[in-house]
Amino acid sequence: MGDPIERGGARVAEQQPCRVLVTGASGFIGRALLPALAAEGHGVTAATWRLTPGNPGGEAAQREALAGCDRVIHLAAEAHQRVAGRSLESLRAVNVEATLALAHQARAAGVRHFIFMSSIGVLGQSSPAPLDESAPVAPTEAYARSKAEAEAALWSLADDDMAVSVVRPPLVHGPHAPGNFGRLLDWAHKGMPLPLAGITDNRRSLLGLHNLVDFLCHLLVNPHARNQTFHVCDDETVSTAGLLRVLARATGREPRLFYIPPVLLRWAARVLPGTGAVQRLLGSLTVDNQKAYRLLGWRPPWTLEQGLSFAVSSHQRAPE
Repeated sequence: MGDPIERGGARVAEQQPCRVLVTGASGFIGRALLPALAAEGHGVTAATWRLTPGNPGGEAAQREALAGCDRVIHLAAEAHQRVAGRSLESLRAVNVEATLALAHQARAAGVRHFIFMSSIGVLGQSSPAPLDESAPVAPTEAYARSKAEAEAALWSLADDDMAVSVVRPPLVHGPHAPGNFGRLLDWAHKGMPLPLAGITDNRRSLLGLHNLVDFLCHLLVNPHARNQTFHVCDDETVSTAGLLRVLARATGREPRLFYIPPVLLRWAARVLPGTGAVQRLLGSLTVDNQKAYRLLGWRPPWTLEQGLSFAVSSHQRAPE
């Protein structure tokens, strides 16, 4: 993840190392976060157990993992790429109930700061204007609704004894990313043609994995992060066609995009089943990340293009 002292914001003076429990440690974000925390001098407990509410064995494992920790970074969830077609009720068990149970155990263990990975999806799937932290919560999908409910439940616990921070990223890109970005990496690697040459007037905010990890490291040591919500993204936005061109050229080839009128693509995305991901590629969703700069002094250390190029080069080096 680069030099650990190359930080997006100024360090807090004389900050002592933390003892951090990271849930979801074996996931896409967790695997990148653990070595970055260790490089910063923090003690890290990596939790890979599944969140199972009401399981006495699971509760005992959580108590053991939390012993001695003063921070929690809660990444574990039923992630959206695994929940297609799942009901809100089935997602609540892990994303809401188990998250709240972990937070109660964290408080009992003396944890001072609980950092929760949410999603910009709690504000909806599209927005013509940049979304800041004052935007109303308006989730449209079951996964996002479960994240919004988890946020509300955690705020009911937040106080001076155990502060809460909520992080709402857009699509996270990086090496070996799952879900939609992983599919885009496969497209760039294989050079398959796509009918998206005309999607040039939309704008999307993305977040590089390197930048997200840097931000989480910063949250951990900045006292101004306590009891706050943050929208985090790369500083640049990009159209769908522009994103695909950057990915393709990072592989050393010209992008294979062809033109179908955007109005036809948008019509198909509305009426055909299983085209939710396509609909997101056609629309706009931009994020305002200025609060992180104003309150924490943090800026993304990598540009969007640096992050995308790194993701592509790592994908090309991975075995088939």
